[in-house]
Amino acid sequence: MEQKIVKQKKIRIDRLDIAKILCPDCGRKKMLQMSDHIFTRQFARIAFRCPCGYTGSAILEKPSDALRDVGLAGTFICSDKARRSGRMTIKRLNSKGITFKTNIEQKIDPGLTLNLEFVLDDAKQSIVKKTVKVLVRNGKYLSAAFTSREHYDNLGPYLFFNKLYV
Repeated sequence: MEQKIVKQKKIRIDRLDIAKILCPDCGRKKMLQMSDHIFTRQFARIAFRCPCGYTGSAILEKPSDALRDVGLAGTFICSDKARRSGRMTIKRLNSKGITFKTNIEQKIDPGLTLNLEFVLDDAKQSIVKKTVKVLVRNGKYLSAAFTSREHYDNLGPYLFFNKLYV
């Protein structure tokens, strides 16, 4: 009888609190939003199941450089016909994207485009308007990528000054 030794894969959580799990059998990718999970240690073990039938476990690794919450307030508006909008609090911010928490849980699916407006905590209290595409949602937490990588408005110097460029 032969035994299959499966080495557990380490999955690193990125700066937008997203963990990307790849099924070794079929190659499907699943993205998990990890903002509301509280890690007591640097590593956490999770079990996952793929629609192809594969069941496995992985070790999530929290980034060692503990990132502080930005804590900026703002609003969001969905660009579809459903007219979903609300207030948000920005948790993570970098040059690639944003992670935020909405005030109430809404059905905002990955792939939707949102228009964001928020106020920076710089000396001028600059208002920033950006368009993002939702990558993953978990309850009230959403991670989204900026549709434009150029930050020529006041967000660019803010990211540079606070060392948030990736």
